[in-house]
Amino acid sequence: MMFNVMFVVLCLLCAALYYLQNKGGASSGGMPTTSDFKKFQRSYLIVYVCAVCADWLQGPYVYALYAHYQFSKQQIALLFIVGFGASAVFGTFAGEMADKHGRRLSCYVYCVTYIVSCLTKHSPNFYVLVFGRLTGGIATSILFSSFESWLVAEHNKNFYPAEWLNQTLSLATLLNGVTAIVAGSMGAMVRTHFDSLVAPFDLAIVFLLIAMAVIASMWPENKGEVSLVTGSSSGRSKFSEAMEVLQADHKIVLLGCIQSCFEAAMYIFVFMWTPKLEPLFTPLPHGQVFGCFMACTMMGSSLVNYLIKLKGSPIGYLREVLLVSALCLALPALVTSSGVLALGCFFIFEAACGIYFPSMGIIKSKYVPEEVRATMYNIFRVPLNLIVVIVLANLGTISDNSVFCICGFLLGAAALMHHLFESMVKESGGLVAPASTVKGESAQSDSEMKPLEPSHDVQPAA
Repeated sequence: MMFNVMFVVLCLLCAALYYLQNKGGASSGGMPTTSDFKKFQRSYLIVYVCAVCADWLQGPYVYALYAHYQFSKQQIALLFIVGFGASAVFGTFAGEMADKHGRRLSCYVYCVTYIVSCLTKHSPNFYVLVFGRLTGGIATSILFSSFESWLVAEHNKNFYPAEWLNQTLSLATLLNGVTAIVAGSMGAMVRTHFDSLVAPFDLAIVFLLIAMAVIASMWPENKGEVSLVTGSSSGRSKFSEAMEVLQADHKIVLLGCIQSCFEAAMYIFVFMWTPKLEPLFTPLPHGQVFGCFMACTMMGSSLVNYLIKLKGSPIGYLREVLLVSALCLALPALVTSSGVLALGCFFIFEAACGIYFPSMGIIKSKYVPEEVRATMYNIFRVPLNLIVVIVLANLGTISDNSVFCICGFLLGAAALMHHLFESMVKESGGLVAPASTVKGESAQSDSEMKPLEPSHDVQPAA
């Protein structure tokens, strides 16, 4: 009952924040959007919601299905590690494919590989399921790189204002939380109706097919067609170009490290919140707690535009968000007996996640070059996946509280690196112009970059 009340209160607070945001015009930076932008935004959000819905539908049932097939804990752990490992190993190749052959095509590949992964769940054969985890890992690396890469490239190509990109990224995070809650209910419904643990995976295929249909009918293709070195199209490896960019611009290296540390801590938290809370709340209503977490995430995403209005840029507040996140995951490991403290810290951390994702998306859109965007996003995920694999592989040898301390350390390191990143940005003039190049213009240094000049008065998103 307590968690049901919490969930309702958190949802009401989130709805109030979102209403006030829209009422005050903050959602688009005070600038009214156009009908063609709204159509573009809808086309992205429909596909994104279907894609993440397919992902959320599977989450609660993967472990349960493996256990139903009577695999040991060691075998199940190996299957999970295969998924993260596949994402780490194949991620860079997936990113290079997206930049070279098209982000739209890459999003198609996401749908196809995830459909294959879902179909393998019908087999109790361990090696078939390993293959499914491999395709699922590849799909996950595409979900968190190519979709956002397509959005940013298409947004800038149409010369929409930067404030509108902020709005789209915040809406995507908000809808991700809503989708997680709705997907949980739909998954439970089909699980009960068909009396099958495979049913949620079959429902995920339906949403993936819808996403493919919308991509085919509404999405144009975009690629990283311009070489950063020659200023023209080339046959050079996008991975090689991305590595040259990393060597030349340490700010982008810091961005990748910040992302790896924060998101690794978040993925570890996803595995660890249940064993942490179960001894403190008996019985623990997992579904209601998860719903509260998602409501907190939505609240966080609703605060992003207010924070940008207050600080001028996500760079101005993200360090504090990272520090608060570090405290929220370290404190429950130090004060082990308080369930209320642990739950409150976890709620705040989820709100921080809601702030982090659109904010980091905005920062990356400004500083990661367009020509290697998807490749770079996947390079960022390689250390992330390695950290998660190492921690998960050693869960039996380290205590739960030690794992939370590791998460706190990762987040504290992310805060320190963001401080260094912010200092480097200030030294170079604190620019907001995009780091990408267009129509054969070569990449410029931070002190030389200027906004793109569209054919009308609005400037493109950075």
